[in-house]
Amino acid sequence: MGFGGLDRLKSLGGGGLLNASVSPVAIDFGTGCLRALQIAPGDTPTLMAAACLETPPELLSDPVARLNWQLEALPTLLKNKGFKGRRAVCSIPASQTLCRHLRLQKTDGVSMSALVRSALPVQLGVDPNTVVFRHVEAGDSTKNAGKIEAICFVTSRDLVDRLMRAVRGAKLEPVGIHNEFAAVASAFEPVAIASSDKSTTLYLDIGAGLTNLIITRAGKLAFAKSIEIGGRHLDATIGRQLKLDAREATRHRMALEYLTAAEARAASAGAAPEPAGTGLMPAPGGTAVMTAPRVQAAKPGIVPVADLTESLEILTDEASMCLRYYGSIFPGEKVDRLVFVGGLARQTPICRHVARALKLPAQLGDPLARVARTGKEPLNGVDLSGPQPGWTVALGLCLSPTDL
Repeated sequence: MGFGGLDRLKSLGGGGLLNASVSPVAIDFGTGCLRALQIAPGDTPTLMAAACLETPPELLSDPVARLNWQLEALPTLLKNKGFKGRRAVCSIPASQTLCRHLRLQKTDGVSMSALVRSALPVQLGVDPNTVVFRHVEAGDSTKNAGKIEAICFVTSRDLVDRLMRAVRGAKLEPVGIHNEFAAVASAFEPVAIASSDKSTTLYLDIGAGLTNLIITRAGKLAFAKSIEIGGRHLDATIGRQLKLDAREATRHRMALEYLTAAEARAASAGAAPEPAGTGLMPAPGGTAVMTAPRVQAAKPGIVPVADLTESLEILTDEASMCLRYYGSIFPGEKVDRLVFVGGLARQTPICRHVARALKLPAQLGDPLARVARTGKEPLNGVDLSGPQPGWTVALGLCLSPTDL
């Protein structure tokens, strides 16, 4: 799964992480936050340092201005914050990553990388000389004999060069650069390996800008897609309906118990699912099981103050289509569970609504639950007192190969 067409990038499998006492500094250029994380790797990883800067609300809908702000803020995020060494690995923002599945004909003597490269102009309309790409072989397509399913991740060569310059500008040496989809899979792969877990897991990384959908088989990436619905879309809907500014709309969303008019009406009738903060209990692997929603009597007079029906239907319809496509790649296989990660995963009503729509047993992912802490680690802008689904990409970057 190497970046194709970039001479200085080598094949995966570099031993930089394994040979170091600490991981590279992981830099996650997320929509809602700029995060940095470092761990000491091992059977039980240990937290070394973490830092976070929230994106100003006015930049959430402007990916160019947001990235400019993050690149300028990067030295401040890292300086004197307890990070060790000079190695760094960073993510490519999902908003600037083209993720597509390609069904390619096997050809004797032709590498998969060459097949993907030749398909870029035809199937994606992309000049391979102007982009950097990675691919993952998802598996043989049993319905199409002789063909193989590849997940292709494409981004601008100029963007990759810019990220690397920014890392060097922060006095670090870039040793890895990865897409967010692969980082999510990497964050939980050690758990699957350690427990010999062969199950199929759907990860929904619900962020401020969009939602990344990742399916893994026995911890390995098998499907990936971006869905253009995230926290800013929900906040924009709330803002329009209630005439609130961006900050007020976000605070209102975080306080919501019921997300749609139908849920609010059911609550008024005393037959709504439990509100936020209930139904969670511990589960193996740093996650919390989200049990089936129970029914409770509700206080009379609950009325919808915001209706997110349309946005949530787009999200769940897109996720359902992804599950159907996955079923076409691996006929007869079922997804065993749904794990919510990303910043919005901490908003339980959203997770419950989506889990009910997809009819899957659901969990809240907390990748840092299995990272040991002493309580004395340098933490800047970070509160680790609760679950941390928003740190999934950062931890995955810490565990990813150093391949530059």
